[in-house]
Amino acid sequence: MNSKHNIVTRFAPSPTGFLHIGGIRTALYNFLFAKKNHGKYLLRIEDTDRKRSTDDAVKAIIDGLKWVGLSPDEEPIFQHKNKKRHVQIANKLIEDGHAYKCWDDENEILRQKNEAIKKRKTFKFRSSWRKKDSFEELNTPFVIRFKTPEEGNVIIDDEVQGNISFPIDNFDDLILLRSDGSPTYMLSVVVDDHDMGITHVIRGDDHLMNAPKQKLLYEALNWNIPSFSHIPLIHGEDGSKMSKRHGAMGVDHYQESGFLAHAIINYLLRLGWSHGDQEIFTKDEMIDLFSLEKIRKSSSRFDLKKLEDINSHYVREMNEEDLINEMGKGLTNLPKDKLNVLKILLPEIAKRSKTINDLKENSDFIINDLPIKLSGEAQAVLTKKSIAMLKKLKNRLEALKMWDINEIKKIIENFSDDEDLKLREVLLPLRVAITGRLSSIGIYDVLYYLNKEHSLKRIDEVVDNVRKE
Repeated sequence: MNSKHNIVTRFAPSPTGFLHIGGIRTALYNFLFAKKNHGKYLLRIEDTDRKRSTDDAVKAIIDGLKWVGLSPDEEPIFQHKNKKRHVQIANKLIEDGHAYKCWDDENEILRQKNEAIKKRKTFKFRSSWRKKDSFEELNTPFVIRFKTPEEGNVIIDDEVQGNISFPIDNFDDLILLRSDGSPTYMLSVVVDDHDMGITHVIRGDDHLMNAPKQKLLYEALNWNIPSFSHIPLIHGEDGSKMSKRHGAMGVDHYQESGFLAHAIINYLLRLGWSHGDQEIFTKDEMIDLFSLEKIRKSSSRFDLKKLEDINSHYVREMNEEDLINEMGKGLTNLPKDKLNVLKILLPEIAKRSKTINDLKENSDFIINDLPIKLSGEAQAVLTKKSIAMLKKLKNRLEALKMWDINEIKKIIENFSDDEDLKLREVLLPLRVAITGRLSSIGIYDVLYYLNKEHSLKRIDEVVDNVRKE
């Protein structure tokens, strides 16, 4: 194994779709392992499929990694730019006797497959061209295939999965170059990993079957073989393959939904790895404690509620300035009195908010101008009876000389007794009038910090609007 000071890892997504949760976790594990061992963490965009690769997807990958704090140590490498090098290595393998040009068409491959089925044997394609001399070449398109050894086993000493033996007689002669001259994934990955100096390949276990084939290529080229770590995929809550209904959305979806970058990273860290019962980690703790040996072999299940719980922890722990920055740049331009009230009440509002979007919604009664927008459920509370009650209560509050939380509470409780109403029958319509919502932080605090003038004005607005209707 390489010295830890020379360790190089890579995250190698294909830009044919969004950067999903599983991809972020793979990037995280590569990042943490490299940083713990004072190595480098690189990004390779595997864009050899030029028809399906898009600039938007590339941008989403780079922006998504930046948002969660996993930007690579060097500029991204684009695989399609290395085509000449891939072709060069394919031809070198021919020169060294490890590959050959193959003119077999699909009919010949199908014939061999049907023959294997009849004999109830595992199908592996072996072309007659692997034993023919170059003078027999045809003047028609061909593919370049790897000469897979005839027998034996390939042993992969996987850092996560353990020691695994793969019988060689299950492998085809891999195509290295297609008939149009384009390199295949298997060749491109091996060449690029070698040229980038990758020492540790950490990726999803859906690539496990690629490892023995790639090891054969490394051996044929007499190159150092990287360490392999195949991490179990993330499944949905029901144990099935992850899909959009389970939360397999692009990382930008979670950003737009009000999740915090560090909360996502913290959640994904523990989705397959653990350190005792500890649930919350700083970035430095993640780097210090992470090890491949602690990655579980079994698949983990994505739990949106658990992610929300972790996110709510970070929302609660943030100071007012950081919360306001997360809520949006426009908030810093709020009138000074509104901004002051927002800063005072945010810690309490944060306790009731799972995401930044929740925080915005729960704070809108402070941020937005009058009239306050009422939800349908909130409007239903404002009956003729409750409006009449609010008018009376407003007169009591207006007469209050000292606008103090205890005095506000006392006058409302006394009003409830005098009107022979349950306290809830007073507080719910009052809460709706002041905040536009059925639930909020303590209404006495809200009344106090909004101040007397604004609080009474809000009650007037609601009473007047209901009258007009």
